[in-house]
Amino acid sequence: MNLEDLRYFLELTRYGRLTVAAQRMAVEHTTIRRRITGLEKQLGQRLFDKTAQGWTPTAAGRRLLPYAQRIEAEADAARSAVSDDRHSPRGTVRIVATDGFGGSVIAPGLKRLRRQHPGIEVELVTKSHLLDYGVGEFDLAVTIHRPERPGFKVDHLCDYDLRLYGSPGYLAERARIREPEDLADHDMVWFVASLLDLPELQSAEDIAAQANVVFRTTNLFAQVEAAAAGIGLGLVPCFLADGDDRLRPVLHDRISARRSFWVITPNRLLNTERIAIVAEHLAETARLAAARLIPPAVA
Repeated sequence: MNLEDLRYFLELTRYGRLTVAAQRMAVEHTTIRRRITGLEKQLGQRLFDKTAQGWTPTAAGRRLLPYAQRIEAEADAARSAVSDDRHSPRGTVRIVATDGFGGSVIAPGLKRLRRQHPGIEVELVTKSHLLDYGVGEFDLAVTIHRPERPGFKVDHLCDYDLRLYGSPGYLAERARIREPEDLADHDMVWFVASLLDLPELQSAEDIAAQANVVFRTTNLFAQVEAAAAGIGLGLVPCFLADGDDRLRPVLHDRISARRSFWVITPNRLLNTERIAIVAEHLAETARLAAARLIPPAVA
């Protein structure tokens, strides 16, 4: 068997779609199909069935998979040994994450990953809505919604707090806020809960009910900017607002909403080395950002 044919087999097994596997290997999707067909002819077995969910390994393909994984790992190790380089996995890992966490926590933390594993390239895709969990859409997902679906491994990543913030100008011009009841005299910037379709955020609607909501958005960065501009108070993640000189905490000791982030990995990728490395990197990133995620409460 040709080693490169096995690599094409592994990529199609991991991502389930010719177009996605081709994108990862920087070739045309017809090349993937041709190499798979050639491998099937060599082995005298059909390795994939085409289904509505993508290309699914047959019984023969599932039997071949662990051997192909070991051959790939040994080939990579041999290449590193011959070139006298420290072994470093190579390839692309696509992370799908929420807008705020992806942009302000994951992206800055990638410097450490780059230094430790220069052969791994990360694609960061951020979204405001629930993931579709489609075949090949992501290698790792970070979301506040914990899915209850087969075919995925779900791990708790970290907790984080949303607290109330306002701009200095807004707070100076409006009635002083001493108690939650005082919010009835104030404006609020909020989420478009119906479009986000996130039950975890909808449960905080009782906080907004105490104030006059004047602006809604699906984008956390837009919410922060609106609060910083003085449009109203915003209940936003502390990791976005703390350290922003344009915002001041409001009733931090009285009003907060705690949420969780989850890391989701398709089962088919669990034994892929570069995926495991990036998953551990995300866990370390969350540990290092703990003080930003849940800062000490202040009055």
